[in-house]
Amino acid sequence: MAIVWLLTVFGAVYGLQRLAFRIWGARGIRYERFFGEPYVFAGQRVTLNERLVNAKLLPLPWIRVETVMPAMLRFDNRSAEMSVSSGQLLQNHASLFSLPPYTKVLRKHEVTCAHRGVYRLSSLTCTIGDLIGTPSASLGMTAECEIAVLPRLKEAAQLPVSVRKFMQSALSAPEAFREDHEHVAGVRAYRSGDSLKQVNWSATAKTGQLLVNKRESMTDNDLIVVLNAELFDPSENRRVMPEAFEEAVSYAASVIYGLMNNGGKAGLIFNGKAGSRTDVPLRVEPRAGREHLFRLLRLMAEFEADVRRELAYVLEEMAASGLRNANLLLISAFLTPKQRALVDRLRAAGNRVETLLLYREAIA
Repeated sequence: MAIVWLLTVFGAVYGLQRLAFRIWGARGIRYERFFGEPYVFAGQRVTLNERLVNAKLLPLPWIRVETVMPAMLRFDNRSAEMSVSSGQLLQNHASLFSLPPYTKVLRKHEVTCAHRGVYRLSSLTCTIGDLIGTPSASLGMTAECEIAVLPRLKEAAQLPVSVRKFMQSALSAPEAFREDHEHVAGVRAYRSGDSLKQVNWSATAKTGQLLVNKRESMTDNDLIVVLNAELFDPSENRRVMPEAFEEAVSYAASVIYGLMNNGGKAGLIFNGKAGSRTDVPLRVEPRAGREHLFRLLRLMAEFEADVRRELAYVLEEMAASGLRNANLLLISAFLTPKQRALVDRLRAAGNRVETLLLYREAIA
């Protein structure tokens, strides 16, 4: 009889606590997540933060938060409170929490961003367990967060010598940039080596700082990177591996980053798919400044080798537009005879055109 009474009491307690968790378990739960940085470069680490709040008197013995996220976000340090089931493209990430009443928990995960791209995390599922350990409630939630993984940067020594020389000439080579002393384009701070004949004494007296006249140059230090998304070479009936496009994006990002960090101005033309952008081809005019630099890198994070306009048409449009005195760096897996002829046409019009061909670089 005592055993029956004990089982009855146990059953009643179990039923009451289970009912309580079903009614109140999901109430007062708040969850948010965010990355420690808005962007990182491919191969770098970032912190993914999870904040979970239990804003009620009822404790939560355990709560499991599960979400599906891209497999390119790799979790480095796994613990007993976390599990990851990875596939080729997606992975299921689960975090286990235990929350006393009116408690807030912040958990940090170190994540390696293996591949460039813009990754967005949205929906998740919370499963709540009762005092016995069995699931009692489940609810879907939304917690938006985003990380932009910028293209992997190469060291300067990894760039072809011809490209490094081209970048240098686009920045400051005196033989390529001779000042036109007929036109004054404002003033700038005096630098070592400036002639005293260039000092603007009126501006110097007003500001108390030694200033010299800034002259317009024969050629500007703008550089336009033309990035080709094509991987099939019809002239050779040859298809280049997708890894070549990743190399192309990496080279483009490295050149732009290096040039703009040294005071240059960079623009971009791309004939492939660029996220949600609909302009074909994508054109970004050369500008200077950190904001413009990271705008370009952010765009390149979403580049795909999905050709929207053939390179030959892009080059023909540039030549027909009357482009003159421009610095162009063409990065492509290959060049067909027609494309080479158009490059020569741009050069004949007075433009400086350097090519970085990945297929030939790989052979060399």
